[in-house]
Amino acid sequence: MSFDGKERALQRVADILDSIAEIDGFIGEAAKHLAPGIEDRFPEIPWRDIRSMRDRIMHEYGSINPRLVWRIATTDLAPLRDALTAERDFLTSC
Repeated sequence: MSFDGKERALQRVADILDSIAEIDGFIGEAAKHLAPGIEDRFPEIPWRDIRSMRDRIMHEYGSINPRLVWRIATTDLAPLRDALTAERDFLTSC
C-alpha cells in the first residue's frame, strides 16, 4: 500500500471512529437526563452502561475496544430504540 493509500485509509478509519464517538456521546449524555421512572419501566436496558460508555469513550479513548463499539452500534441499539419509542409514546399519551 502506498503512503497516500495508507493515509487515506487511516483517515477513513478516523472518520468512522469519530462518528461512533459522536453518536455515543449524544446517546450517553442524553441518557443522563431522562425523566424519572424510565429505568423502572425498562429494566432490561443497561442504563448505567449507556451513561458510562460516553465517559469512557471521551476520557479513555485509547482503551476502547472497537469490536465492542461495533457490536453495540449494530446490535444493541435496537432494544434501546424500541424502549425509547415506547417511552415517547408513553409521554405523549399522558
